[in-house]
Amino acid sequence: MNQSIGVQEVTKNFAIRRRDFSILVAQSELFNCEVLSQLLKEQGYNVVGRAVEMEDTLQQIMVKRPKCVILESEISGDRSFEIVEQMQHANQQTKFILYTRKPDLRMVAKAMQKGFFGFLYATDGLDELYRCFQTVSNGGCYYSSGFMDLLKNFGVEIISESTREELSRLTEREREVLRMVANGHPANEIADRLNISYRTAVNHKAHIAKKLNLDSIRQLPRYSIAVKNYL
Repeated sequence: MNQSIGVQEVTKNFAIRRRDFSILVAQSELFNCEVLSQLLKEQGYNVVGRAVEMEDTLQQIMVKRPKCVILESEISGDRSFEIVEQMQHANQQTKFILYTRKPDLRMVAKAMQKGFFGFLYATDGLDELYRCFQTVSNGGCYYSSGFMDLLKNFGVEIISESTREELSRLTEREREVLRMVANGHPANEIADRLNISYRTAVNHKAHIAKKLNLDSIRQLPRYSIAVKNYL
């Protein structure tokens, strides 16, 4: 009897958490958007809005302030990264889940270091979707089995949370410099390509090494090659 009461209490608490976890569904096709929204509602989630265009998505985020947005990459392309950064700069606590139907290595890698908390692929079932929401609502980061298989096909390994946090400290120019280091360019070539002085290029590398907690800039080439797909 006590065990039965305990199970009922856990189920009740999880249902409460679902209702408190407000979600905005942003999908490129109206039918898919409506179906997904209805499925989430049937599972007890609080769906506060639906959007099929980028401007509407951004407006609803600002007005409704959902705790989570499931954002399809096909609705926005690279603009999805702008939205995430804009919300972060505005100190809005909305968490973003990336859903993609078209494999794109650069887009996927960029999303993984831009602050997304969940990653879903078109082959995933509903059980993956619900596990993703549960993980993200509890403060974790979720990679679905379909997304993991996608990465394996690309030959990409998942970077750790600490590495993602390190990369998030870099400016866009520092990322550019680190990409060039990964491609084997020395400081003088970086300076020529970016139209900056040699000293400025060296300073960039020193600042990057410091932000990444490396002992010296000599460790930059090995580090940059390891994270190249995420720059």
